[in-house]
Amino acid sequence: MHVDLSLSEEQPRSSPAVPTPTSPLVPAQFPASTPAAATPATARAVVDAGLAVPGTPERPDTAEAVLRGWITVVAGATDPCLLLNATGLVTACAPATLDLLGLPEPAAMVGRGLLDGLLHPVDFTAAGDRLAEWELTKLPPLAALATGALSRGLLRLRHGSHVRTVDAIATPLHHDATLIGSLTFFHPV
Repeated sequence: MHVDLSLSEEQPRSSPAVPTPTSPLVPAQFPASTPAAATPATARAVVDAGLAVPGTPERPDTAEAVLRGWITVVAGATDPCLLLNATGLVTACAPATLDLLGLPEPAAMVGRGLLDGLLHPVDFTAAGDRLAEWELTKLPPLAALATGALSRGLLRLRHGSHVRTVDAIATPLHHDATLIGSLTFFHPV
């Protein structure tokens, strides 16, 4: 079978094919308007935050610059999320995370280890006992750092006399081939 990938005379070489609401690449349930992520202002903000596409002139040169970009994004996020650096220290937290996880103000968290009095994970028994040390390394934010792979799991956290269960999904963050941190999103269960 032969597939012709050449461009016809009508198609300009400089602009890639963009799916439209009538395109088979875009399901009908998506709105016809341009998503916010595709606007020039948002694209500029991503570049300014240090998250430019690899291979572009705006791409940051250092892992620190990439992590600073993620700090900017996480600090302004509306979804509950938390950013750890490669050594497991909290570097940023979205405001929505504070109430969900019962955490102090971001300034009191930055530079501290996730388990240094910030999170109080407990097991799923009725008593809600503290997790064993070996279980703590399996918490998604820390597991993503330890394995360099995506990690997901349910966390049961104690805050004062209340216990809350959250779904956590963590992804490792890389600059080139270097692990620079993990980004975790939380959702109440």
